[in-house]
Amino acid sequence: MTDKLMVEDLQKQTPGSALVHLFELQISESSYVYFHNGLDNDLSSLQFRDYDTNSTIRTYTAIPVQAEGFEQAASGPTNRPNIGFANATSVFSSAVGDYDALIGKKVIRRTTLKKYLYGESEDASPPVEYPRQIYFIDRINQRTKGTISFELTSAFDLEGIKVPGRQVVANGCPWIYTGADKGLNEHEKVGGCTWSKEGKFKASYKSTLDGETEYIVLVNVDDEYIVPGSGESGAITFTAHTTGGISVNGYYSNTTTLGTASGVRRINENGLIDTAADSSTITNYWQAKKTEGSPGTLTDNNTNVNRIRLWTTWDSSTTYYAYTEDRHNDYVRYTSGGLTRLWKAKKTNINQAPGFNEYWELGDICGKTLESCKRRYGWDPKSAGTATTTGKANPDTTAVLMFGGFPGAKRFK
Repeated sequence: MTDKLMVEDLQKQTPGSALVHLFELQISESSYVYFHNGLDNDLSSLQFRDYDTNSTIRTYTAIPVQAEGFEQAASGPTNRPNIGFANATSVFSSAVGDYDALIGKKVIRRTTLKKYLYGESEDASPPVEYPRQIYFIDRINQRTKGTISFELTSAFDLEGIKVPGRQVVANGCPWIYTGADKGLNEHEKVGGCTWSKEGKFKASYKSTLDGETEYIVLVNVDDEYIVPGSGESGAITFTAHTTGGISVNGYYSNTTTLGTASGVRRINENGLIDTAADSSTITNYWQAKKTEGSPGTLTDNNTNVNRIRLWTTWDSSTTYYAYTEDRHNDYVRYTSGGLTRLWKAKKTNINQAPGFNEYWELGDICGKTLESCKRRYGWDPKSAGTATTTGKANPDTTAVLMFGGFPGAKRFK
């Protein structure tokens, strides 16, 4: 065995050759890039025989590599090494491309002596080396203009795994929404989603905010924010928009005429089209994502704005409407059983209290995507420390998920 030669060399007082670490980083199913961290201040490339096809010679480019935690113990937890690459000359970024795409890819560390490299005095086939160390990139530890650092895990790292294991689904969260709400008793919690059933949120991850201020953040299944309507604490004033510019985070409105032309029609309590409502208008509400002098007509396809919805407190004397396009249906907040939750009308109704019935459905529903998480955990208040404030149009992308909703997914952005 070639590794026995390595053991014999390293048992000598003087092995007679420098120890060399070579790194192979997977960038696609069958493609790798090859690096080493320099040898005695010599930044020239090194060559070594391929592990599987010994006649193939691999060239390893020298860049600064900081590798820690590769030492293995006979007992104790599985090690999770860290490996960092410098990018001072763009060599690394040019070779690997999108850093986020590296999540789940292999990192192979090969260890040998300089004399066994290809072109050296004791080059042999098969190559003489220690057993390879194979890990997988678990997450990005740190990313700066100068360096990129990854945390690695072994293929048999079972820490935290429960039976049955969770399936990794691309951009799809497997947890029950609000199943682990912090307001629940421990025996009531299911899964890992800690979002509050009432939309209560403390943005303590932002150092610029008062972590004790409790905000109310409500988002529907279409990843639209639902904000206080007229008469509610913190109600927003909207500027009617036909032409002219918009300012980032500002609130604007326009109208849609009900009828066959728009395709939006109101529904009666009996479930039939309310033709008498045709030609009347409903109001659309928008928040500007950026400052724009000529944004055009504000629509769902306009990239300058986000659509938002309004909620009011449920009132037994108010008629709540449903439409052929149910995204326009009315939203209310209603307190029952000690919880104040958001509800969306399923049918036009009056004096029908919100609940799990034929007239109402929960309005705060998760879309089960990374965008859905970003809208919640990345919510950024317009006025820090004011509980009735509304949020900015663009979520804070420096926020982190509070639970493992997307194992193996891209960086939260």
